[in-house]
Amino acid sequence: MIQPRTKLTGADYIALTPPSHRGVRYQLIEGELIKMAGASVPHQEFIGELYFALRSRIGPDTGAIFVAPLDVAMDEQNTFQPDLLFISNNRRHIIEAHGITGAPDIVIEVLSESTRQRDLTVKLPVYARNGVREMWVADLRAATVSKYVRDGAALTLERVYQSNEILTSQAIPGIAIDLVPIFDRIRGAALPDS
Repeated sequence: MIQPRTKLTGADYIALTPPSHRGVRYQLIEGELIKMAGASVPHQEFIGELYFALRSRIGPDTGAIFVAPLDVAMDEQNTFQPDLLFISNNRRHIIEAHGITGAPDIVIEVLSESTRQRDLTVKLPVYARNGVREMWVADLRAATVSKYVRDGAALTLERVYQSNEILTSQAIPGIAIDLVPIFDRIRGAALPDS
C-alpha cells in the first residue's frame, strides 16, 4: 500500500533550509520542497534593469521593492521566491527580518522552460487566493510582459505588453516603465532553455 505524501509547512521549510543552506534556492510549492536552478544571465539582466527602472520611479513614501532571493510566505504550504516584488507602504506590516509573510502588491516572475508551467498553473492561483494585486510575467523569448490583475478572487490576464511598449500598473498609480531599454539589454543574448 502506498503511503500518501505528507505536505510540508512553512515551519518545515525554515527547518529544512537553514541560513547555512541559503546559497541554494528553494521554494515550498503546495507543500513540496522544490530546488531551483540558478537564473540565466539574460534573466538576471532583465530583473536588474526592471528593478532599477522601478526603483528610480518609486520613492520611500510609496513602498518597497525587493529582488530574489527573498522568502515570501504566501500561506502555510507555499513559500515562494518571486524574481521581484513590490509592497506598498500600507502593507509594510508583512515585511519581517527573515522575509515577507503575506501577499505583496505586485509579484514579478521571469519565465524559463523549467518554470513556465509551474509559474502559470500552480503559483498564479496561489498568488491570487492570497491577495496579490498584480502579477507581471516576463517571457524573454517572446519579448513580452503579461500583466495579470486582481479580479475578485482571481488574477486575470489584463494585457500583454510588447518589448516596445510602456508598462503601467494600477497597484502603483502613475508608474510607467519603458520596456525598450530593458529588453534591449538582453536582445541578441543566447537565451538558455532552462
